Formats: sequence, C-alpha cells, structure tokens
Amino acid sequence: MSTYDTMLDKAVVINSLKGEDIFGVIAELVDALVAAGALPEDKREDAKQAVVRREMSASTVMPGEIALPHGRTDVVAELACAIGIHKEGFPADAPDDEPTRVVILMLVPPAAGSGYIAFLGSVSRTLMDADKRAAMIAATDREGVLAVLRD
Repeated sequence: MSTYDTMLDKAVVINSLKGEDIFGVIAELVDALVAAGALPEDKREDAKQAVVRREMSASTVMPGEIALPHGRTDVVAELACAIGIHKEGFPADAPDDEPTRVVILMLVPPAAGSGYIAFLGSVSRTLMDADKRAAMIAATDREGVLAVLRD
C-alpha cells in the first residue's frame, strides 16, 4: 500500500468546519485529531503551535479554495492527517482572493522523510480540478470525501 493510501486510510475527516480564519481551522483540525485518538490530549497545544509556526513563516493557503497547513513536531510518532471541509468557506488571503473551503492538515514527526511532501503534492493536484474539489465539498461523509481523493 502506498503512503498516499495509508494516509487516507488513517485520515480524520471533518465535514463541517466552523473556524473563521486559518488559525481557527487549524485548532479545529488538531482538536479532531485528539478526539480521534491520533494525538494525545496533552500534546494538543504543542501540535497546534508547530502548525501555526509553519503557517506564520509561509502561508499554505493556495488558489482554488485549498489550504495545506502542516508542521514538523515530535508530538507524533507517525504522520497524522486531518481533512476538513468548510462549506461556506472562510477568508484566508488566498492568492486568488477566493474563500478557503478544503483544508488538509498534517503533523509530521521530525524523523519522517519527504513522503508527506509527495502526499501533499498529490492531494493538491487532485484538488486543483474544480469538479473534484466541488465533489469533495459536497460530500456528506468521510467516505465521500476520501473517494474523491482516491479517484
């Protein structure tokens, strides 16, 4: 099984993000990883800060309603991924001035190789297709979201 398939199998999916900006959404997705048992509760703040630090150094908001926040942190022993859909979208200073609706968050252990970069690249290429992105936003459950990424 490829790293891509493994990441999707383990991904936490939230179909109803409510955050009003990228930092609120990052917090929401980190909370989802804690709730799913993919991240220890006592490591929540450290994980969130790792992603926020990375986001502050260079925005991961892309054109096409997409953001790919991620950060290296020793609070996870293996890659952890949370996929969030914000049905209405939120302002995130995207290069195309469009609201952000699809957010893929990753926590990356320090010893991880570059496999997560390939994962993020594959996801972003899939989501640059407007029809696939629309299908993902319209999905009503985890399997619907993941089916788009597996297609």
